[in-house]
Amino acid sequence: MSYRIRNILLLAVAWTALITAHGAGAAPPFVSGEVAVYATPDELPGHKVARYLPHAGITVLKVASGKEWGLVQRLRAKGKQAGLNLIATASYTPNDGLFSYQWHMQSIQAPEAWDLSNGNGVIVAVLDTGLATGGPDGIGCVSPGYDIVNNDADPADGNGHGTHVSGTIGQATDNLTGVAGVAYGACVMPVKVLDDSGSGSFADIADGIYYAVDQGAAVINMSLGVNARYGITNDPVMDPALDYAYNHAVTVVAAAGNDGNRRNVSYPAIYPSVIAVGATDYRDQVTSYSNKGKGLDLMAPGGDTKRDDNNDGYGDGVLQETYYNGSWGYWFFQGTSMASPHVAGAAAVLISNGAASTPDQVVQLLESTAKDLGDPGYDKNYGYGLIQLHAALTGSVPPPPPSCTDADGDGYCADVAPIDCDDSNPKVHPGANDTKGKAGHDGIDNDCNGIIDG
Repeated sequence: MSYRIRNILLLAVAWTALITAHGAGAAPPFVSGEVAVYATPDELPGHKVARYLPHAGITVLKVASGKEWGLVQRLRAKGKQAGLNLIATASYTPNDGLFSYQWHMQSIQAPEAWDLSNGNGVIVAVLDTGLATGGPDGIGCVSPGYDIVNNDADPADGNGHGTHVSGTIGQATDNLTGVAGVAYGACVMPVKVLDDSGSGSFADIADGIYYAVDQGAAVINMSLGVNARYGITNDPVMDPALDYAYNHAVTVVAAAGNDGNRRNVSYPAIYPSVIAVGATDYRDQVTSYSNKGKGLDLMAPGGDTKRDDNNDGYGDGVLQETYYNGSWGYWFFQGTSMASPHVAGAAAVLISNGAASTPDQVVQLLESTAKDLGDPGYDKNYGYGLIQLHAALTGSVPPPPPSCTDADGDGYCADVAPIDCDDSNPKVHPGANDTKGKAGHDGIDNDCNGIIDG
């Protein structure tokens, strides 16, 4: 049996260019038909008053939609302090043009978490195919790395996998360009342990682990592994390196593997001190390719490029920038390789915030606050569940799922979103597109939108 390690991904769907217009000087969101002014209602004769806020001394005026700014200008001309009634949101939303396509960030509560921490000051080592530089978006902070494969200080990525993984962790964020990263304030340390075909030896990977620890990484991500069917749980070359990381308080995260194995996850993910990450899709369901069983710890979005459950016109993969097939672009990839860096980024956010400082503390926080998706508590398909980053930061445990009243036994509950709008009809499958079945026509309203396939 060869100890050559094979890159866990490579299923990708070509990303065609998305152009998002950003109007220079465009107004932020505001309440339509309202203007706020520091004045009492009796100081504003002739105006329609919506309400008066006595603590601040602010009067909110009614005005026809589209006429708000004109009224603001007239009030200011009269010496009043007035403005549009802008809208604030509870969680930070970056201005990256393609962020709306990153459904996976919402799945793990990343925007809510960014109000509290973004991974600033933490180094995350990415042991992978390296890192390509020169893209329009890029990684926000890059620490000096190393190419173990070629024994030089230039860990260039000729594959695209390592750059995509690095982007999920530390993509430059809120820069009006492209996409966002889970721990965009952290620094990514690229350590090339896989060659450009996506393959690498245990000796090189072990050396990469030692390098990352000695160079100050607090988190290590390894989106790689041996096929789970070999059942490897220990190795004399790799184990000492994993122990070295753990004994130096470095959190190691690894992909569970894409073999569809039900019994166990891949090595090194299965090693006790490593956080093994399986993959979920847009529906928060375990993907068909994700390994399950012994060693599985947590779930994170890995995507399914064959589905479009959010109806955005693209396969539901994980979207990041990378250099792939000879050009820079934004690509939807799928795999536990994509799930693992979500957890590595989450670990960096927790460490940066001070919520955790050791691998045990990181995993305890993530497991205790995870979204329980399978059987109550730990189960072989979902581990402890889907990571919820804001909950982990605040220590708030998500409520248990509501009781199910799935009368027809189709796996959906009438009182749980997506609503099973016809729970007496076993053919109805909420969440599915209407174009399912043979030749795209099955005569069923699959997604309960009132449209029957013909």
